[in-house]
Amino acid sequence: MSDQIKTFDRLVSATKRIETSKKRARAALVGAEEPSYLKMTIRAAEEGLIEPILIGPKNKIEENAKANDLDLSSLQIIDRDSKVDMIIETVKLVVDDKVDFIIRGNITTGLMLARMFERPNGLRVRKNILSHLAIFEHELYPRLLIMSDGGVTVAPNIDQKLGIILNSVRVANMLGVEMPRVAMMAAVEVIYTAMPVTMDGAVISKMQDKGQINNCYIDGPLSMDVALVPEVAEQKGVKSEVAGRADIIIMPNIETGNATYKAMSIFAKAKTASVIVGGKVPIALSSRCDTTDNIFNSLVLASFIALNDK
Repeated sequence: MSDQIKTFDRLVSATKRIETSKKRARAALVGAEEPSYLKMTIRAAEEGLIEPILIGPKNKIEENAKANDLDLSSLQIIDRDSKVDMIIETVKLVVDDKVDFIIRGNITTGLMLARMFERPNGLRVRKNILSHLAIFEHELYPRLLIMSDGGVTVAPNIDQKLGIILNSVRVANMLGVEMPRVAMMAAVEVIYTAMPVTMDGAVISKMQDKGQINNCYIDGPLSMDVALVPEVAEQKGVKSEVAGRADIIIMPNIETGNATYKAMSIFAKAKTASVIVGGKVPIALSSRCDTTDNIFNSLVLASFIALNDK
């Protein structure tokens, strides 16, 4: 597909194109005193990608900005010292439609999600599941690869995996992939009752065969090499729309997803982006192991998703 976004450079260009017809995405940086996130947020603002609001202790934000030669003169700062107060202020901005996405800075994911998505706050969307979604760009793969869930759902059951798939397919559609190929990850390509994840993969794959899941192809269980490497899929005799050319890989649990993300970032040196989707607004959520460029990629991805939701 000619308009499919296959690199982060293309993602930046696509985000800027959207902004020619819409306003820039407004972002709230929670825990804005963290230097790397502050630096990349200002970079994204200077490149015309976002309009940020900085939330955190003003004295520390200004101190870190000065130490890193960052210009805060045109940016709004909301002075909040406690993490809970930062979250309360962020929720208010979202509810009042003053921000389009959130950037997690110097605050833990667990605290942020637990307090921010309490039911009375209204940040949940119907019965949508919240899920972590990562995107990888690597020279050995011909397109962007989506992985989920490596940061929110600990041990997803079949219903939760269906929600994770729907969130992932929705983002893949935004990236120009009309019929994403979804691989249900396991250690093997066959079904063993002693390995429940293989049974989940088979059930979900069969649901797609029967038309219960639309707008994507699904195959599972599949091992990582069979899902991503055409030669391995051929050697193992696995033939499907998905084998060897997956667009999305769905992990069996948070440990596998988290380890895969960090291995891709630290050892494979992949370009990455990381967000939480499924709520009222996306959340840019980078790992502590991420480079500043990958933090920037996460901001761009969250902005892109937010603009497509407008």
